[in-house]
Amino acid sequence: MATHDINLNDDINNFKHEAAHAERSRLHLAALKGDWNSIEDMPNIQREITKKRETTLHIAAAANHEEFVKNLVEGMSSDDITAENTVGSTALAYAAATGNVNIAKAMLKKNTDLPNLGSGMKPLFMAALLEHYQMVEHLSRSTKTWEWDIGDQTELFVTYARVGYYGKALEMMKANSNLATAKNRFNDTALHVLARKHSAFVSGSQQGILRRHINSWMKLKQDSKQIQAHELVKEICVRAYKYDVESLSENQELSQSLFVAAEVGNVEFLIELIRFDLELALKTDQTNRSIFHIAVKERHESIFNLLHEIGSFKDLIVENITNGGNNMLHLAAKLAPQHKLNAISGAALQLQQELLWFKEVEKVVKSSLKEMKNEAGETPYVLLATMHEELRKDGESWMRNTANSSMVVATLICSIIFAGQPTDGIKHSSENSNLELAFSVSSAIALFCSSTSLIMFLSILTSRYSYNDFLVSLPIKLMIGVASLFISIASMIVAFCASFNLKYHNHQGFPLMAVVFGIFSCVPILYVLLKYRLLFDIVRSTCFSSSLFKPRHRLLY
Repeated sequence: MATHDINLNDDINNFKHEAAHAERSRLHLAALKGDWNSIEDMPNIQREITKKRETTLHIAAAANHEEFVKNLVEGMSSDDITAENTVGSTALAYAAATGNVNIAKAMLKKNTDLPNLGSGMKPLFMAALLEHYQMVEHLSRSTKTWEWDIGDQTELFVTYARVGYYGKALEMMKANSNLATAKNRFNDTALHVLARKHSAFVSGSQQGILRRHINSWMKLKQDSKQIQAHELVKEICVRAYKYDVESLSENQELSQSLFVAAEVGNVEFLIELIRFDLELALKTDQTNRSIFHIAVKERHESIFNLLHEIGSFKDLIVENITNGGNNMLHLAAKLAPQHKLNAISGAALQLQQELLWFKEVEKVVKSSLKEMKNEAGETPYVLLATMHEELRKDGESWMRNTANSSMVVATLICSIIFAGQPTDGIKHSSENSNLELAFSVSSAIALFCSSTSLIMFLSILTSRYSYNDFLVSLPIKLMIGVASLFISIASMIVAFCASFNLKYHNHQGFPLMAVVFGIFSCVPILYVLLKYRLLFDIVRSTCFSSSLFKPRHRLLY
């Protein structure tokens, strides 16, 4: 009898466990789908339904089902909504992860202190980490960050700097100056993070050539976010390092940030640091490289141009010899970083940019350094030839292939125009005089331009392909050849249109023929559209690149 009762109790317990599991699965599925109607009659809807102790509200908030959450919260108490999972996160942290402000508002309406509860990641930090700015703006009003321990405050402060919420970072630092030098779990200060974020500042070395000219001509204003980034750097420097500068003390944090910014090309950040402490311009790293040596190595022309603004100190900096016995011209002779080369079309134009850099650095170094050998026994000129020989061969191949393919098109155009006789059998009259003139002029332009293009491409094919040829001669020939080819294509189409109109304008089916002709005449234009980028890159590289080393105004002072 006793055995029978024990078995009965076990069956009852098993049944209860299965029923509870079925209810949890039902709630879990409904929360994931946002299906409130399927569970609204169930008792105790807000309960733990996962192994991580996540409640129905956790799942619904994570699944971003706004109406489901509102219906669920409506029947909950202010204490029920504070439930935490195994890592101490409330459902508001899940809502912060989705960025849905309406869900957060519904929860805060039930418990206004919810942003400050939970032993795990705070909702505000979650929203900042995932870059949900509207959620950050909303939660920051009710989050008491000043009550957090310094570690949590630092994580939030550095995160603000990393994701670009500079205004929020400024507010935190003004409330707690210790954050200026505090380090997060990755051993980064906010200044280190800002040093790597060249995109946070206005110019930076990553802007395109034409963009920099347009910005200079139009004098575009900085937006509020960029102004805040500048202000944040200034505030950090003043609050954290002012005493060190005034007492002439060394500060490794500033120096480390300086060289990090130089590596990534963050020129605006560097300017702020150098204005704060002028001696930073003369600092060298562990390999005896100044920021200008780094700029040459990484090909950041905007930083290199600052060398001309520091007066006679320029000569002292240029004299620095880095590890390996390399001077600044040796660094210019080395191959540029691959991402810099990839930003330039074609091996020939890449080599042109490399030679331009070498020539610019050559202007600032003393004659004794030009013939100096490094520890490997190489002068800058020998090193340049050694490091760029493969690129020179690729440039030669690229030039030949471009010239050969373009010359075929130029030859066809020249042959078509030269052999064309559109006026045979046509009676000349005053009505057709304009069309005849248009045909004659366009045919002449097409013939002359295609001939010019042929000469330029032949000249390229017979070139010596020396390094000096890649600097000016070859790019100009290619630019003239491609531009002439485009003009000849356009002139050929005009000539053909005029010829077609002269012959068939009185034909009964002329309107239909004109439509068909117009469609097929787009085929030569397609070639121009496919190749226009080539001409654009050649013009940009040849005509604008040298001006990169001639800034229109001073940046430091």
